[in-house]
Amino acid sequence: MDSKTSSSVKVKVTASLDAELVKAIDEFLKEFKARSRSQLIEDILHKWHKEQKRKDLERQIEEYYLSLSNEEREEDRQWSEIAARSAHHLWKE
Repeated sequence: MDSKTSSSVKVKVTASLDAELVKAIDEFLKEFKARSRSQLIEDILHKWHKEQKRKDLERQIEEYYLSLSNEEREEDRQWSEIAARSAHHLWKE
């Protein structure tokens, strides 16, 4: 049975890129002794994907807070004050 996890399975894809961009990639790889074009592109896409997930989470949080009623906002403000005071006391000890 294959011991690789699904995240380690690689899928070969083909992409057409601007020649100047490929030149810049190759220069970067040469200068920093990076492993390969594929690894560099995968690293960049991982960072992009992580950023997209972060932005989606921020959007969801914003939607949640915008959906609160005035009473819920006041309750949230009060809980925030309680938490801040509690943290302050714990840090002083």
